[in-house]
Formats: sequence, C-alpha cells, structure tokens
Amino acid sequence: MSNRSPQRRRNGRGRKGAKRKLLLVSLGVLVVLVAAGIGAYAFYNHQQQANTTEGTGTTTLTTSTGIDAGDRAPDMPIYLTNGTSTSLSSFQGHAVLVWMVATWCPGCQESAPVIASQYYSQLRSAGVTLITVEDYNDLGYSGPTMTQFASQYAGGVDSHPGWLFADTSQSATYTYNPQADLDIWYLIGPSGTIVTSGLNLGTTIHSAITAVDNLQTASA
Repeated sequence: MSNRSPQRRRNGRGRKGAKRKLLLVSLGVLVVLVAAGIGAYAFYNHQQQANTTEGTGTTTLTTSTGIDAGDRAPDMPIYLTNGTSTSLSSFQGHAVLVWMVATWCPGCQESAPVIASQYYSQLRSAGVTLITVEDYNDLGYSGPTMTQFASQYAGGVDSHPGWLFADTSQSATYTYNPQADLDIWYLIGPSGTIVTSGLNLGTTIHSAITAVDNLQTASA
C-alpha cells in the first residue's frame, strides 16, 4: 500500500502535466524554426537564380513571359512575304523592332514612307531588324496584302535590307495586340526581353530610337 498522501499524488500528476505542456511548447517552437528555415532557404535559392552562376561568370535572370517592358517576349511565328517561315525567337542576339499593323490603317500607310526615308538608316546602322507584321486577317477588315503594303508605302519588300514584311498567327496577334490596336510596336533587345513599346510608330518612333541608343550605350 502506498504511503504517498493524496496531496503528493496530485502534485506528481501536476508536475507530469507541466512537463507534457513544456514538451508540446518545445515541439511547436521547433516546428516554427524548421518552417522558417525552409522559407529562408527557398528565398535564398530564388535570389541566387538572379545572381552570377558559380564558375561560369554568366547571369541567369528569372523573367516572366509577357508584353510589358522587362518581360521575355513571347515567341511569334513569322510568315515572310517570300514564302519562308521563321520565328521571333530566331532573332535572339539582335535587337528587333516589331511593328504590328493593319494594312488598311491610314496611319500605318502614312508612317511607312516616313520610316523608310527618315528612320530606317538609323535603325539599320544600330543593327536593329525592323519586322512589319500584319495583324491576323487584318483585324477582320479588307486591306492590301503585306506585299502590296510594302510596295505601295515602303518602297517594296526588298528595297531595305533588314526591314522584313510578314504575317503571323491568330494567337500571336491576340498575344501582342490584345486590344486590337491598328498600329502597335515593340522593341525587343538582344536578350529577348521587351525594352519598350508604344502605339503609332510614325509619331512615337523617337522613343524607340532613344531606347535603341540606350541599348548601344549599355553594350559598349
């Protein structure tokens, strides 16, 4: 028969309960610390993706694909007027000015000869390829073919080396021209990221030229 009094037994049970509570609290703290450690490691690993890759001296940038400045440009099929096909990604390593037009658009028709006579040489000397792309199905309206557009307003498809004329797919048109603008352009840098963009190239080309100059300065 136990000689321990009821009071002592109650005190013993109380100490055991306190120990269990302390153990549970300790386990909770440990779980929090482990979770914090995992989160810190994930953050560090994410940051490292934007840093110099060890041993290679190269920089890996984690950029999303989209049509805003700083985004990686989505790929686009390019169906050239000479019957051959290529893609936007094939121009990586070179700056590209993509000018998406509706061939029946009066502003586009007015801008083409201005670009040919005043700005083409600047773009060409800077190593920029200008690609004029007809929106899919001319945005649902009837207009000249891209070959006719080039002949009538830009001096012809072969008159300016480095100025290409093409059609593209419906999905690419939706991607790059979601608002169905008649005249929208994108300057894409050699790395394949969008540098800047705008509407009405004939009147906003100065901002494109400035961005091209900045690209050259940065690469010098």
